[in-house]
Amino acid sequence: MTGIDKTTQPATHAARPCRPVSFRTRLAVTVGLLLLVMLLAVILVQNISLDWAFQHQVDTIATGSSRNTITTEPSTPPNGVPGTADSCNADSCDVTGTVPTTPSGQTGAEGVVLTVRDGVVQWMRYGSLAVFAAAALLAVLLVWRLSGKLTAHLDSISRQTARLDPDHPVGRISLDHPDAETASLAAALNAMLDRIEQSNDLQRSFIRNASHELRTPITTIGTGLEALMAQDRFPDDVKPAIRHAIEANRKSSELINSLLELSRIQTAHDTGTESTDPARIVRDALETHAEQARARHLRIDADKLAAYDGTVETNPRYLSLAVDNLIRNAIVHNTDHGAITCTIHADGQHVTIGIGNTTIPPTNPEATADLIQPFHRGDATRMANQPGHGLGLSITKACADAIGATLDISRPTPDTFQARIALIRHIGMPIG
Repeated sequence: MTGIDKTTQPATHAARPCRPVSFRTRLAVTVGLLLLVMLLAVILVQNISLDWAFQHQVDTIATGSSRNTITTEPSTPPNGVPGTADSCNADSCDVTGTVPTTPSGQTGAEGVVLTVRDGVVQWMRYGSLAVFAAAALLAVLLVWRLSGKLTAHLDSISRQTARLDPDHPVGRISLDHPDAETASLAAALNAMLDRIEQSNDLQRSFIRNASHELRTPITTIGTGLEALMAQDRFPDDVKPAIRHAIEANRKSSELINSLLELSRIQTAHDTGTESTDPARIVRDALETHAEQARARHLRIDADKLAAYDGTVETNPRYLSLAVDNLIRNAIVHNTDHGAITCTIHADGQHVTIGIGNTTIPPTNPEATADLIQPFHRGDATRMANQPGHGLGLSITKACADAIGATLDISRPTPDTFQARIALIRHIGMPIG
């Protein structure tokens, strides 16, 4: 059982919210994308620069070639040697005075430059892509490794915090070789746990001291009123009020005793254990409250207890107190002519005591889990004039915590209430 009210679950499954992306993944992806943008920008700048440089070289070659072509009028040199001209500077010229060049010289030079440019640009592209892939992979792996330490510390903090009991935060968060940030977070959480534990101790101390101080005068008042009633010292018209005062005083005494019991369990519980028969404890509790059950005309189904024949290693006093409170709770909050069901189920790890009862459907089924809180009585408010102080399940929960068991309460149907105590079955114990 999970302790969640099954009657409140919708017929159709609601869409679950998307799981948030971890900081580690976001960091790795962000660094990878940033590196991608930077390298693409570098590749683009390199390609533009190289293209401009090679194009400038082509233009320079083309301009130089055009300047080397000079045309003059044909003339006969003074020395009468044909085929020479003054502008040729004693170089061999043709009859037109033009310096001979290969017809394809200009186009060949430009083509060579363009070919070289295309080869260099293509090589740089492929080389840049290869460097980018290697750098991106290295960056992601490095970020993943470095962020892994941070996330590991955060996961450790989450696990340790989830295991802490807010009513008894005895443990503290510890980390191996933490960073400055995680160490500061752990220190802040430990300081908060110190304050919570101190506040709980002060609250329990106040309840214990106040209960002790109230116990004596309440006992004195009750004893005095009962003695005077026994001596017939009150007129007949006053006796109903005196009986009401005696009953109210008795309830106050029960409340104080319950508070003292809860305080003792929470602050200085007994750690002794012995082999205990849980079926026997349930039968004893049923026998103790048999008269109250008959007064409500309740049907008790305890036949399944006979199917269990085994023991558990636990504290019998705390287990008896927990079961007694559950039986009493099942009687007080039952309906007339209702039913109480007691079961014991054993598996490889746990022995589970189950006590269920019929009840009036609550107006707020979602608040079932809150019934464990002290003085929380659900719909049975103090104005309803119903018995009980709202401490029965709180004492049961404290007893379960003291013996290392778990208490689970739920409503399988709107008109039923179910409580289960799961005891750890030690190795070697027989399974009933």
